[in-house]
Amino acid sequence: MRKTIMLTIAMGIVFTSGVYAKDTLERVDAYLRPDFKVEVNGKSVKDATPLIYEGSSYLPFKSIGELLGATVSWDEDKKVIKLAMPVQTQPETGTGTTSPSTGGNAGAGTGTGTGTGTSTPAPIDPPKVEVPEQITLDTPIRYNFVHENKSYPTLTNLYKGTVYMRWKDIKDIPINVGTPKLSKEKLTEEQYVHVDLIKPYWSDRVKGDLNPYAIIEGGGTISESKLKALNDYFGTYETGLTIKPMEAENEYEVLTQGTDKWFVTYKLRFWQQSDGKWNVSNIGWKSYPKETTTP
Repeated sequence: MRKTIMLTIAMGIVFTSGVYAKDTLERVDAYLRPDFKVEVNGKSVKDATPLIYEGSSYLPFKSIGELLGATVSWDEDKKVIKLAMPVQTQPETGTGTTSPSTGGNAGAGTGTGTGTGTSTPAPIDPPKVEVPEQITLDTPIRYNFVHENKSYPTLTNLYKGTVYMRWKDIKDIPINVGTPKLSKEKLTEEQYVHVDLIKPYWSDRVKGDLNPYAIIEGGGTISESKLKALNDYFGTYETGLTIKPMEAENEYEVLTQGTDKWFVTYKLRFWQQSDGKWNVSNIGWKSYPKETTTP
């Protein structure tokens, strides 16, 4: 095909330039072969009778060029025929491995993709990891993953030295991660997924960092001023992990962990001062002792 293109270009230049520069015109003996058919990628080229000269085939420059996806143009001033081939997208590759941790970035895996436009990832063989049926909240971390400029707050949990991510948060990220085996967390009875079962699918398409505020439950929105007031309310003694709106206006259920490692579920009421700032008051709570996870 490359030879055909080059021959087409050469023949087009010979015939076109001869019209405008008679001093360079050279007479040749060639033969038209109307019995020859021309196809490009299975498509028949109409009005393209090949011209045979010294054993080589010459074809209409414009017809062949456009069938190959090229743009053919003529520069009248410079007497130049121009051929612009479409730009080919290079195969995409992605590497890197990091896991969520306090104070560090996270979110890459390993993977490759090839193609033009949207890449098609190579088949992924998930790693073989031991996944427990049940885990407990040990060292929960508020995290924020970013995919295609959209944020996905995620509650993660460091359990026996391994990072587990809350499954309902991970499912919101529009990347197919298959059907990994999940672990149930004892306190909240929520499902968590082992980080190594997710990283290969994410490759370098997902980045992450710590989330400064409690993760909002139920897909709703809460103003940043309220979330900041919640942080101020707990101060350095407790950390608000998740916050969920209750039926009454400005009342929320908040899961926290204190410096003593115990977990507490609070029922809190927010009320606004005359200057617009929010205050928080406690209207109920339930505590859960932290269970040891030492093997």
